[in-house]
Amino acid sequence: MSPLWRKQQGTATFRRLSVITLAMTLLIASIFTQPEIANQKTSEPPTVAFINVNLISMTREQLLTGQSVIVRDGKVIETGLSNRVKVPTDALKIDCRGKYLIPGLADMHVHLNFDQRDNEAFLKLFLANGVTTVLNLMGFPMHLKLREQVAKGEIRGPTIYTSGPFVNEPSHKTIEDVERAVIEQKKAGYDFLKIHGELSRPVYHHLLEVARREHMRVIGHAQRNLGMMTVLEEKQETIAHAEEFLYAYLGFKRNYPTELLETAIMIREISDATARAGTWVIPTLTVYKGIGLQVEDIDAVLARAEVKYMPARVMRGWIPANNTYVRRFKKETASTFKSRYALLEKLVKGLKDARVRLLAGTDTPVPSVVPGFSIHDELRDLVAAGLTPYEALKTATVNTAEFLQRADAGTVAAGKRADLILLDANPLVDIANTSRISGVMAGGRWMSKSDLQKMMDEVSAYAQEEKK
Repeated sequence: MSPLWRKQQGTATFRRLSVITLAMTLLIASIFTQPEIANQKTSEPPTVAFINVNLISMTREQLLTGQSVIVRDGKVIETGLSNRVKVPTDALKIDCRGKYLIPGLADMHVHLNFDQRDNEAFLKLFLANGVTTVLNLMGFPMHLKLREQVAKGEIRGPTIYTSGPFVNEPSHKTIEDVERAVIEQKKAGYDFLKIHGELSRPVYHHLLEVARREHMRVIGHAQRNLGMMTVLEEKQETIAHAEEFLYAYLGFKRNYPTELLETAIMIREISDATARAGTWVIPTLTVYKGIGLQVEDIDAVLARAEVKYMPARVMRGWIPANNTYVRRFKKETASTFKSRYALLEKLVKGLKDARVRLLAGTDTPVPSVVPGFSIHDELRDLVAAGLTPYEALKTATVNTAEFLQRADAGTVAAGKRADLILLDANPLVDIANTSRISGVMAGGRWMSKSDLQKMMDEVSAYAQEEKK
């Protein structure tokens, strides 16, 4: 207690004033001990202006130079030539000469885990890498709560969409089982239904019928027991991995020799069938590519700089003793994975040429796939497979907005949600430039390069703390 308090403690008036003062002090202290909430709601000016920026709006394939983009209350309110756009006097002005502005990226295949602190670390890694939207594809009630916490600004992170628990055998074997699952998951508030394993044809058919009736969309693996053509006939909305075509089509009732599978006729056949079905595909090239790399040299994979950000609970599954790929496959099989990956590249190019709608996703954090960083790996892999940089960017912006039925997302234009990335170099020239990040805006909240680095440092410190 202060000397002043001791001198006047017998005065009733002072006691009443002190109680009020103490209450106010505690209130102020409670606010400043919640930096995430305070920063979300009070640290930003009402308006942010990106001035003299090179704009890649993603409304079409073009670069608009000398632009200004004005953001207020989480929305883009105006874009245009800097000499024509009036910047509000109260705006935070960001000089963007020599920099490039694009929409925030989406990772449409992630797996949040079951530890709150780990998940908060993942969310920071996503934001620091320009990922402003994620789709979690194995959800439980805690992920619904996390989605709500981010939406309310209680936790910093990208916008979260989530499926519920897997719907497949052995937990779901009958028509009644899948009907109950669809209704329960819709009532719980999940955004999608996820298939990860097999179902019989009647049960699979009923699942899709009930999902359509209840306006729940199905995403996941192919029914390998039924074959990819059945999946496409049934019009499953989304296939979660391009590699599913290896198992459910190219390898379905075949001996699976690589030389037989590498035929343009087969790729064209399945690509055209996928296009006719209107089925979306999430290629997840980077995760399949990583299998061969880990089998060949797990130590080199674990030595990558971004691995230091992974929490201890995750890393336990990545180390050689526990790594599912290293344990299951001998080192000499690495060449087989590489040849099949080359086939996947041809397949993805075939799907693109057939105008199948593709979505960027990475399956993070399965072994070797680091949250946030992996979306840039995926974009590079898509370009290596035959997409142009613009087409690759669409898989993580325009296409994801269409898939999520978000008319207010995916491009930079007046009225759109202010999810933005400021880059140091042009991604239309080199897709690797998406990782050269100068700042990120998520839902209208600006994070400078130093802010992003601070988040990364926090994640690194947490990861090292957990590993001790």
